[in-house]
Amino acid sequence: MPQWASWVVFILAFFSIYGGAHYYLYVWFVRTAEPPPKLRRVIKIILFLLVLSFPLARFLAKLDFNSFTHLVALITFIWMGLAFYYFLLALGCEIIRGILLFLPFVPPQLSRPSLTGRRLLVSIISLIVLFIGGYAFSEAQNIRLTRMEIPLRGLPQELDGFSIVQVTDVHYGMLNEDRMLSKVVDLVNELEPDLVVITGDLVDESVDHMEKMALPLSRLQSRQGVWAVTGNHEYYAGLERAISIMKKANIQVLRNEIKVLPGGLQLLGIDDPSGSRRIGNPVPDYEQLISRLDPRLPSILLFHQPIQFKVANPFGPGLQLSGHTHGGQLFPIIFISKLIYPLTPGLHKFGDSHLYVSRGVGTAGPPMRLGAPPELVFIRLKAK
Repeated sequence: MPQWASWVVFILAFFSIYGGAHYYLYVWFVRTAEPPPKLRRVIKIILFLLVLSFPLARFLAKLDFNSFTHLVALITFIWMGLAFYYFLLALGCEIIRGILLFLPFVPPQLSRPSLTGRRLLVSIISLIVLFIGGYAFSEAQNIRLTRMEIPLRGLPQELDGFSIVQVTDVHYGMLNEDRMLSKVVDLVNELEPDLVVITGDLVDESVDHMEKMALPLSRLQSRQGVWAVTGNHEYYAGLERAISIMKKANIQVLRNEIKVLPGGLQLLGIDDPSGSRRIGNPVPDYEQLISRLDPRLPSILLFHQPIQFKVANPFGPGLQLSGHTHGGQLFPIIFISKLIYPLTPGLHKFGDSHLYVSRGVGTAGPPMRLGAPPELVFIRLKAK
């Protein structure tokens, strides 16, 4: 599909879903609270502007990212998170009300509340949404450190205790900027790892100031360097631009290739398949690539999505590091994420191979996390 056609499809889908959700909220609020006509008009205009602010923020960020653009993006995406929970709670109330209407033993004041009762309900829902939003915003800022030891097949004794820090899904862009990225870099450097790996979505989308992230990234320190693979968002932001920035920051990008580190540790990096399809490139041949690994040496696969982990393949990697899902990022999307990606965040063991799926450090869309806090992953490899 041509890029202009994919943009048309995206815009139509966005206004249908996001705009439709706002229309429902407006109708629900008017029917429930019965505000005066002037207030209805004001709310209608505000909701309309909030829907338009999403494409506006993205457009402005590509042209010139400044304090005004950042403010527009911040309002846009915080409201996106609040609107999500507003919609869920409003819809839930309507479903419960519909059930109560069919139950003959329910008092009329519950199934058909007065105007005062309905306005009180709107106020309570608003307070609950604000509380959830505040808590989720706070949780997204609190990066956790996950530590673990993993026995790696074929690891020689001289590499016993070799340490790796996995960074994934930073989503540098309109909201996750230099301050957040510098915080991640400082946390990584404090751990003094032997190796740092970035498993995709370092960037979020194309923004005017993307080149600025090279400076904080260049401060990343490890004994065996910093290695990265592409995620789907590198393609959204502009693949060559994103790779150029990483190389400027002394990050080595593995694109369907293997590098052998001192001691014989093999690093295989595979491009994100959905990103490849976006620009019309052939999807990487996973089985053919992992067949290149030397089964006598320890191996680690860097692959953005937690898929394609073929344990039965005798040449399969001893450890795969992935991200992408954010752990669902927001409750109850967490459960939908589990349906799409059964290999949920955390450690999975298949035979003598391991897969770790990280929740990542950043956010996509709303700068909020609920039930899926951000994490850095510190792994110490053990020789069997």
